[in-house]
Amino acid sequence: MEQIAPSLEFLADPMVLEAEWRANPVLAQRLEQERGQQSSRAPSAIFLRQARFALVLRKLFREKNVSHVHATSSRALVCVLMLKKLLGLTVSATIEPRSELPREWIRNALAECVGGRVSNRKLLEQVSSSFLLDKTTCRSAPRKALAMVGQEIGIDLTAGTRFWQKWAELLLRWSCGDRKSKIENRK
Repeated sequence: MEQIAPSLEFLADPMVLEAEWRANPVLAQRLEQERGQQSSRAPSAIFLRQARFALVLRKLFREKNVSHVHATSSRALVCVLMLKKLLGLTVSATIEPRSELPREWIRNALAECVGGRVSNRKLLEQVSSSFLLDKTTCRSAPRKALAMVGQEIGIDLTAGTRFWQKWAELLLRWSCGDRKSKIENRK
């Protein structure tokens, strides 16, 4: 942990987020206008919170030369898609089973991703082949029982090794492959 600690980055507190938002009225207005032109929109409260994160993260990502970002939820995807527009990043996403965002918005947003994980079979049929069905979020009674036993013995009996291996390979390909092409394009 001592080796990792110096490289950790933390999000700014709400006052810093708000200050960044107010310090960039032109960019904030542009993000709001782009949202206004969408046929299906993220709810206002979610959009405004994620837009503030995006303004702060764009500086950090630019400094760190980040080329790929993975959104760990549909809410995070709102932020990540703004970062994609601001910085030209590639993005991937994991969509939770019961998202607060409209299904149409999620479908449109996933079309902008290089891939990801979804827990809904119908949604999987509507996105590119780079998406995986995430069965790890399914919580059937037998799976819950296995999880409880696994907690007692200290071994996760519910995770599919092949699934996680495939997922790790995809993330690595998206993040490293894109970095290579961006480096070549700069030359």
